Amino acid sequence: MIGPLDLSFLLLERPNRPFHMAAMVIFEKPKGQEATFGPRLFDAYRHSEAVAPFNQKLRWLGTDVATWETVEPEMHTHVWQINLPAPGTMAQFYEMVSFLNIGLLDRSRPLWECYIIDGLENDRLAIMIKVHHALIDGEGGLRVMRNFLSDSRHDQRLAAPWMEPGNGAEPRRARPDVSPSERLHTMIRGLSKLPRHLAGMAADVRDFSEQSLNWRPRMASMPFTARRTPFNNTAKSPSRGYADIGLPLAAVKAAATATNTSLNDVVMTIIDDSLHNYLRELRTPAAAPLVAFMPMSLRDESGASGGNQVSAELIALGPPQASIVERLQQINAMTTKAKDKGRRMQTTSRQVYALILAGSMAMADAVPGLGNAPSANLVISNMKGPAEQLYLAGAPVVAFLGLPILPPGAGLNITFASMNKTLTIAIGAAPEAVRDPLRLVRLIDEAFQRLQAGIGTAAG
Repeated sequence: MIGPLDLSFLLLERPNRPFHMAAMVIFEKPKGQEATFGPRLFDAYRHSEAVAPFNQKLRWLGTDVATWETVEPEMHTHVWQINLPAPGTMAQFYEMVSFLNIGLLDRSRPLWECYIIDGLENDRLAIMIKVHHALIDGEGGLRVMRNFLSDSRHDQRLAAPWMEPGNGAEPRRARPDVSPSERLHTMIRGLSKLPRHLAGMAADVRDFSEQSLNWRPRMASMPFTARRTPFNNTAKSPSRGYADIGLPLAAVKAAATATNTSLNDVVMTIIDDSLHNYLRELRTPAAAPLVAFMPMSLRDESGASGGNQVSAELIALGPPQASIVERLQQINAMTTKAKDKGRRMQTTSRQVYALILAGSMAMADAVPGLGNAPSANLVISNMKGPAEQLYLAGAPVVAFLGLPILPPGAGLNITFASMNKTLTIAIGAAPEAVRDPLRLVRLIDEAFQRLQAGIGTAAG
């Protein structure tokens, strides 16, 4: 049976609000294979076999009730090859992936598609994959993407994200073969813990209620308390604007170390600062701190299971007129409170809480009047990728990019992910919310330079 969070992505999906994720890995083609690498890869992918969750198709059991069934995907309906016209610039590339990302995934098949995009300048090639958010969450998707890449230039396997990892790759953990009696024993043991879990959830509900009523200090922002900004203008069509920027991971870590904060705090600070400057350029300055809806992973280190294993929080960012160093201190204080709150909550409570917050975002989008009292102004999410140089059949990875999705109630999603020596910040926005995503990434770059200067970590 599909769980409530995964099911919500299916039920809330609309043509103007798709709930699939898209990621692209860009490779430099091996020397001597500039003309042959793309066709060889396409042929290998068309003749490959898919494993879970890529061989699972949606099956409805009734109204608002569904499950996954295992099938054998017809690869010619999932894998496509596209050649960009010369000169194959990144502007052409983004125009193409924006077009490819518009359409909804076909629910009569497993909910994913792959595009091999050849013809990028400097003898490069990209693999773009679209996967429905109900099938796998963002961090799980990043782990799947890591599984098909190798840390050896000499590994010549033409692997894919949906294929069973071969030799040299870390295998996905298989579910153990459990007998019916063992399943029953496990269920009984789980029932014995139920009173303790219910008591914990009751305490979490009481704590949340007391914070909402200001009977005790708030550990995070409350639903429907954010101030509306242009970033709350939601999509009227499937059209999206995308842009990204790569920062040196070592420089971001140095800023975090110098200020006794975290890498996430530093990135959130430069995002927040750039958003306020963007609003000032539009002559619509924010009157209060922006609030970010932030998913947080509950996934274990193996990343073996599909679906979504996340909680979420509402984080009030820095005051509008704060200096960038003051903004970092404020954000660090708020994220510390949110982490302390999350550690005290039961896992089940955190998942229910995430659904409540996501529901409050959707209500602000759908219920007349609530749009003026949104729960958040944007979505910010982060993922940790591999630190080593990776390859596909000898082709080195030169970039990993994502196309963030826009959940109900959000016109702007900013996602950052580390890979090798680069931290990439990707913007996905409705045109109604951000008309110029490229301007926003330039402001992010400027904000990081000012932060480095303010804390004394700028390169000489």
